[in-house]
Amino acid sequence: MLEGSAWGTALDEEQQYLYIESRNEEDQTIFIARLNLKNLDLESLKADISWWDKLVGVKSNQLYFVKYLDQSDPTQQSFFSLDLESGVKTELEHLPEFSSPARHPEVYEHGSDYFDTVSKFLSLELPVSCEYLEWQNKIIISYYLRSANGFDRYLLLLENGEKVLKVKQDEEMKGFSSGAFFVFNNQLIFIKDRNEVCVYTG
Repeated sequence: MLEGSAWGTALDEEQQYLYIESRNEEDQTIFIARLNLKNLDLESLKADISWWDKLVGVKSNQLYFVKYLDQSDPTQQSFFSLDLESGVKTELEHLPEFSSPARHPEVYEHGSDYFDTVSKFLSLELPVSCEYLEWQNKIIISYYLRSANGFDRYLLLLENGEKVLKVKQDEEMKGFSSGAFFVFNNQLIFIKDRNEVCVYTG
């Protein structure tokens, strides 16, 4: 379990680590957790970062952040890296380019032909957009259903046409939010209830 609610992730392909930025909104504290995707150990890391710093990437044991300098103007930014071994922060003029080693789903916009096909496949009237990915002999769909106070998000995994996993991933969401899951090294990775990191190995 995470110490707060997940806000973002960064994937280290070489080391096979998933870094997760989580936040506690009550006291405005921010945490960095690291999940070892080889043995699924989850650990909390010490990091000198503030509420206005956002994790955007990782390379060679360095985490990269955007710092928002003016809370009323998100274009006012600076950048820095954090060395995970020494804890040293280095100010940067710009961020390096990051390429995602993971496979991410397609977003099917509400009312599009692909969206309508998924709705008919599920035999459901979906109220907002959905996400879809074909992975080997599997199909993964993230979809929403109306609840009393918003939308509940579900994750469905089919293998050879058979349901092998169905999870209520989030409750009472205000609307569609992309990035429900991704696939890396034959692992389906998603976060449930914003604080539980889940890994399904196919």
